[in-house]
Amino acid sequence: MMKKSKFCLLILLAISLTGCFSNQQLKKSTQLVGEWTLKGGVCIPGVTKHKPKLDINADMKVSGFTGCNQFKGRLIAADGSFTLPSVTRRICLPELVTQEENMLNVLRSATSIEVINNTLVVDSGNKFLVFEKTNAS
Repeated sequence: MMKKSKFCLLILLAISLTGCFSNQQLKKSTQLVGEWTLKGGVCIPGVTKHKPKLDINADMKVSGFTGCNQFKGRLIAADGSFTLPSVTRRICLPELVTQEENMLNVLRSATSIEVINNTLVVDSGNKFLVFEKTNAS
């Protein structure tokens, strides 16, 4: 009887902890949703009329603009990583090519993503991107 009680207690504890973790993940995911404009991090020379951006929707699909090309992919919120299988290939100024490579490299090798006061920070270990929220999603 004692073993059964301990087992039930462990199951209840595991369920409650799983619920807390899921709620934290859900809260983190909803904070990530929206349109984000790149503000800093890797070198951004600013030679384009349109600022680089990142859009994250509720199902964690991402799209964005590097300053020259568009990209699409998915965000895995649990570990802060991105998959970016689709990038357009327009001919860009050399400065924009560098900006694009830097931005996509950080996104592809991201190890964490965090929202602090309407600022999204994507960190890849030795480089990072800082985005500012541009809408109230």
